[in-house]
Amino acid sequence: VTMTLGNLAAFTQDNVRRLLAYSTIGQAGYLLIPVAVAGRTDLAEPALLFFLAAYAVTNLGAFAVVIAVGRDDLAAYGALARRSRLLAVSLVVCLLGLVGTPPTAVFVGKLLMFGAALDGGHAWLAVVAAVNSVASVFYYLRWIVPAFSRDTTWEGDLDRSARWTAYLAAAGSLALGIGSGIALTIG
Repeated sequence: VTMTLGNLAAFTQDNVRRLLAYSTIGQAGYLLIPVAVAGRTDLAEPALLFFLAAYAVTNLGAFAVVIAVGRDDLAAYGALARRSRLLAVSLVVCLLGLVGTPPTAVFVGKLLMFGAALDGGHAWLAVVAAVNSVASVFYYLRWIVPAFSRDTTWEGDLDRSARWTAYLAAAGSLALGIGSGIALTIG
């Protein structure tokens, strides 16, 4: 319920801080999956801890982009790639990371949680989570697409320290995702 309600509330948001807040409500639903299967599978605890760490890094990056731009409305992100290509790429990595796309850390976290749900006998919960992950693509794309458009409605200075935080968080999400993906494949 938390995943679905958070996603539904995020669909209509034009304020990026509210969008991230409702997204967080949805992400809290994913965190509840390992809690629901705790005691039924040994995968529950590592899935919860890994997802929490991956989500924290990735969400930090998304909020850092918001702080760097200094505006809350989606329109302010028009042509962000022209102002700062690296910041726009960081936004894409973080937002698609929140969806759970490879090779980000949240992808690995969601795989672990889906595995815990399946191993714990709650396949239906893994299906609900997967459907909600796909649904979240819509509202994240509403933010990503304007960042690469030619139209811009706001030109302003970008906060330097927030930009570097976004760069590092996006790089951290990728490094954690790739590194743990390799470790899971080898192990």
